[in-house]
Amino acid sequence: MEEKYEDEYEDDYTMRNIGREDAPDGQGEPYRSSRRRRPAREEVKKAPLLFRIVAWAGVILFCFVAGYVGTSLALRMLNRKDILVRSDVAENREGAAEMLEQEDGEIRLNARKVGFTLYYPKEGTIAAEKVELLSGIMDDDIRQVVGKIISFLPGKFSADVKVLHTFRAGNTLYLDFPAAFVSSLASQGKEESTLFITGVVQTMTENFSPIVKVRFLVDGEVPGEKSGSPVDLSVPWQLPKA
Repeated sequence: MEEKYEDEYEDDYTMRNIGREDAPDGQGEPYRSSRRRRPAREEVKKAPLLFRIVAWAGVILFCFVAGYVGTSLALRMLNRKDILVRSDVAENREGAAEMLEQEDGEIRLNARKVGFTLYYPKEGTIAAEKVELLSGIMDDDIRQVVGKIISFLPGKFSADVKVLHTFRAGNTLYLDFPAAFVSSLASQGKEESTLFITGVVQTMTENFSPIVKVRFLVDGEVPGEKSGSPVDLSVPWQLPKA
């Protein structure tokens, strides 16, 4: 009795694990996989190329118009509160005419002050002094600095001695003076003239990089050895290397 029970159990267990092809008389359950098939994704159709181009162009145009309108409104609001108003800028032709009709005849522009260290002869040696000047472009700053050095030496130079032109070639600076520059140097003598030239070269080197050499011209030309100057102006001047 016990053996019969075991045989029935084994037959039943075997029939559950065979496929439909192996089962006798077509009996038995087919094999079922534990994995489920995923439903096929539906293909998303893209809009025509022309339609997409028009849509992107519309988005770009909208962003541009929104930014322009927003910026204009913000600037108008700031102008109403006098935040962006500048007294040195004319908004129209009438405002420019009013600025030109000012009493001093000058147009004031915003500028920044920059400190320069100037070197000039004093009591047989070279003195240094720190000054602040309104800075603009480099050439204008050089003219101001040289003029300031000359002002530290009252009576040493005639009133018409000033820098006429400046230009640079690499690390060499050219300073063009009028003919009165040579006669002013001659009246000071060789020692004082050497100190003055050395002070100018040191001032240019320390304040206006990458200048390391200075050539002194007279009326746009290099002075010869017989120009009457007590110092040699026919060669570029440079500070000795430390």
